[in-house]
Amino acid sequence: MRQSTRSLFLVLALTFVALFVVFSGARLSAAQNQPDAGEGLAATTDDGGTPEIGVEWITDWPGTANDRANWYHSATRLYNEIKGAGWIGRFNYGNTSAWEKDFKHVTYGGINDQIIDAVDLAMIGTHGSSAWDSYYGKTLSSVYFSTNNHDLHLSPGEARRAYGNNDLEWLAFDSCLVLRDSSMWYWYQTFDGLHLMLSFANVMYVVYPGDGGVWGDQMQAKGWWIFGHGAKTVTQAWFTAVEDQQPSGVRARVLAETLDSYNDYIWGQGYVSPDYPNNGAYWYWDHVSGTPDPLPLPGDEPTSLPGLRVASRTVDEDYVKMIGGAFGLTSEVLTSPDGRFMYMVGGADDEKQLRVDTASGGYFYQDLGELWTDPERPRDLPPSGERAAGIAIAFLNQNDYLPGQFDRQRPPTVELEGPAEGHTEDTPAIGASHVITSVNYAVHYGRTALVPGGELSIVGPGSRQNVYVGDGNAIIGLKGGGRDYQLTGETIPIISSDEAWNAFVADPTIAVADIPLTGNYDRTGKLAPTLGYYEQPSALGQSEFIPVWIFQADLLVDVEVPAATGQAAGSTTVSEVLAEDVWIYVPAAADEEPLVASIDAPGGGQELGFGEKVDLSGSASGGTTPYTYEWSSNVDGFLGTGATLSDVSLTADTRGPKVEPNIVTLTVLDGNGIVATDTVAVNVSANTFLPSMSRE
Repeated sequence: MRQSTRSLFLVLALTFVALFVVFSGARLSAAQNQPDAGEGLAATTDDGGTPEIGVEWITDWPGTANDRANWYHSATRLYNEIKGAGWIGRFNYGNTSAWEKDFKHVTYGGINDQIIDAVDLAMIGTHGSSAWDSYYGKTLSSVYFSTNNHDLHLSPGEARRAYGNNDLEWLAFDSCLVLRDSSMWYWYQTFDGLHLMLSFANVMYVVYPGDGGVWGDQMQAKGWWIFGHGAKTVTQAWFTAVEDQQPSGVRARVLAETLDSYNDYIWGQGYVSPDYPNNGAYWYWDHVSGTPDPLPLPGDEPTSLPGLRVASRTVDEDYVKMIGGAFGLTSEVLTSPDGRFMYMVGGADDEKQLRVDTASGGYFYQDLGELWTDPERPRDLPPSGERAAGIAIAFLNQNDYLPGQFDRQRPPTVELEGPAEGHTEDTPAIGASHVITSVNYAVHYGRTALVPGGELSIVGPGSRQNVYVGDGNAIIGLKGGGRDYQLTGETIPIISSDEAWNAFVADPTIAVADIPLTGNYDRTGKLAPTLGYYEQPSALGQSEFIPVWIFQADLLVDVEVPAATGQAAGSTTVSEVLAEDVWIYVPAAADEEPLVASIDAPGGGQELGFGEKVDLSGSASGGTTPYTYEWSSNVDGFLGTGATLSDVSLTADTRGPKVEPNIVTLTVLDGNGIVATDTVAVNVSANTFLPSMSRE
C-alpha cells in the first residue's frame, strides 16, 4: 500500500513538473524572435560554460562631501538578482576593496584580465569625473575611485582594448557622464570583444534603491505559474531601470560594437550575439527619462505652500484589469510573492506586458517585441514628432479613465529614439551623427498641482507620463499612473531659495535625489529657481509629496593638466564644466526635521574575535514615519532588516594587502521614500589558521 501511494505520488509530481515546463516555456519566450543561438547557460563558451557576475561599488570618500550610500544598494541588488538566475557570483568589492587597477589594461599595470574581464557581466557604481588621459593627450571623462590602487581616475586610454578579449560581454558604469559626447569614442576603444557598454551621457542621480536591482530583475524571465514577467534584452532592461528610478532629463546611453549586439539577452534568457572584433565603427543608443522642464514660479517667492497628501488607491485585480484593458490585455492577473507587483500579459508569446506597482498604483506597459529592440527591422513611424504627439494624446483621451493626472494643455517633449552611428575621433560633436534606425517616438508629458496662486510642477520619477509610439502608429509603451493627491488643509512654511541653495552647497546630500559628484556650481544664465513637489519612484511608498526648490546649474570640477611643452615640469589645475543644466532638488520645508539614521550598537572600533557574533541596534529620527531599517556590510553584504539584529556574524576584510575593518551600514527609509544612512567600523580578527588572502 505504501509503495502504491508512493508511486502514485511520483507520477502526479512528474506530471505537474512536465505541465509546468510546457506551460512556462510557452509563456517565457517574450520577444525572443532574434536569431536562434546561444540561449542556454551552457552557451557561455569563454570560460567553459560558467556564467559569472562581478560588481564593485564605492560609497565612502574619506574627508570629502562625495559620500553616496545608494551605490551599495544598486550594485549589490544587481549582484543578488543575477546570482538568483543561476549565475556564479565572483566578486562584490566595495570601498577600499574597489580598485582602479581591476579595470586597467595589463600594459599599465592593471589586473583587468583577472577581475572585470574574468566575468560575463560587470558593473561599478561610483562617481564619473574628468581626468587627463596621457594616452590620448587630452582631458576625457573618467571613472572616479576612492583608493590609490593604482590611482583615483580610470581614463579610457588606460583600458584601451581591455574589455572582452577574455570573458566580458556586458559592462555598466553606474556613473554620470562617463559616456558623454566628447568621450564616448575613446571609451569605445576599450572594446575588444565586449558587446555592450552601458552608462550615462549626462548626470545621473544616486537614488534608492538604484538602477542595478531593477536592471537585474528586468533581464530575467520570472516564473509565470505564480507571478512573473518576460526577459528583456540587456538594453531594454537598462532603459527600463532608468525610466523607473531616475528623475527627469537623465540620458542613458548604450554603446554597441554592432547593431546585432542590441539584440543581446543575458545568458540563459535568450539570444546572445557573437564576440565581434573592434573594427573602429560602433553604435550608440540613448534614452531620456523625460518630462518637460518645471514651470516657473507664478509670482514672487512664497513663504508657504499647501501640503499635498497622497490619496489612497485600492490596487487589486480589478484595478489592474482596468489598466490592462486599455492595451487589449485579457489575461489573468499575476502577483509577485512579496505582493509588490501585479502583472498582465498578452499578444504573441506574451510579449505585451503590464506591470503595476502596488505601493502606488503606478504602471508600466511595454510591448517587448517593439520597444527598444530589434533595431535592424524597418519601422513605419509617424512622419514627425508633432504627429507622434497627436497619436499619443488621442490614445490618452480615448482612455481617460487611466489613473494619473497630467498636464494636457502644456505641449509635451518628444524624442525620436534609435541607435546612431558612432563618432570618430576627428568628429566628436553629437551633430556629426545621424539616427540610422528609428525605433520609436517617446512623448513626455508633465504633471502639475493646482495650488492657491497658480500651478506648480510635480517632478521626480513617479510623476512620469511617457507614451511610446512605434511601428504602424501603435502605442508600444506607457509609463504612467502618477499618485493622486489631496490638499491636506495644512500650510507648510518654506525657506527662501537663497537659504535652500546655501544649505545644499554646505551639504549636497540633503538633495532629494543625490547629485553624484560634489564640486563647484555655476548658475549664471540658468533658469531662475522655482518650486515644485517631488514624487518618488512608483515602487516606493510615499505619504505626502515633498515640497522642493528646483535649481538649474552647471557642475564644475578641477582637473590636473600637465604643463605645456617648454614650461617647467609639473601640472596645472584647471576648472572644467563637467555637466551642464543639471536639475537639483532641495527640500523646501522650513519645519521639517531631516531624517537621521543612527547605529546605537556596536560602537566604532569594537573588536571581534574570529567567529564571534555581535548584536546590531539602530534608531531613526526626523523625516516621516514609519521607518524601514536595512543592515549591510561591505564584506558580508545584506545582513537583515529591522531596528535590531541579534547574533550577527561578520567576516574580516582580507581582500587587501592587510586586514581592514568591516564597515557595517544602517540604511533607513522613511514613509516618504527619503533615505538616510549611518556606518560603523568593526575590527574583525581573521582566521589565524589560514593565511590572509590578497588581491595584489
